[in-house]
Amino acid sequence: MKVLVTGGTGFTGKALVKRLIDEGHEVVSLDYQEGLKTDEIRSWGAKVVIGTVTDSAVVKECMEGVDVVQHLAAAFRELDVPNSYYDEVNVGGTKIVLASALEHKVKKFVYCSTCGVHGNVDHPPAAEDAPIQPGDYYQQTKYDAEPVVNEYCKHGMDTTIIRPAAIYGPGDPERFQMIFRRVSKGSFPMFGSGKTLYHPLYIDNLVDA
Repeated sequence: MKVLVTGGTGFTGKALVKRLIDEGHEVVSLDYQEGLKTDEIRSWGAKVVIGTVTDSAVVKECMEGVDVVQHLAAAFRELDVPNSYYDEVNVGGTKIVLASALEHKVKKFVYCSTCGVHGNVDHPPAAEDAPIQPGDYYQQTKYDAEPVVNEYCKHGMDTTIIRPAAIYGPGDPERFQMIFRRVSKGSFPMFGSGKTLYHPLYIDNLVDA
């Protein structure tokens, strides 16, 4: 099976690319710049295309012969960019990838959203029908792309929307480093009253999904 992973050098994307290749799939990764991570996933056997999901020609190039799209690429809490940048990448880019997937008769489209679309949940734990109350513009634009995915589903495309929680595990660039450092020194920080609920998601469990 041939799989396109957008954002294949991100924390989640890289783990997914590795799993897919280990399982014998052909992988194309669309990433916006060259770097050590692109070299690494190439060494695993992935084809890397440098470009952006907002460039329809690049997306079309990536989509040739693809069976499944795993759409992970996103603008995530970037510094010094206007809100329109999040709209352009997270909503506009998703529209472009969906349109190309439909044109190329892709069998399955998976959109990686975020559980942040629910914001601060009033009565945890939350289910999929919990109120939508994004806490920032990144979360808002990730949610704004969900109805677009659903429209393609209504017209026959096999789509799935995943809303991951706080992802952690090997390769985690930042989320739990502070906690791990504290634990290694024999202490563990308490957040708030100690009764605060948090929802960590191990990277391998997300890739399983």
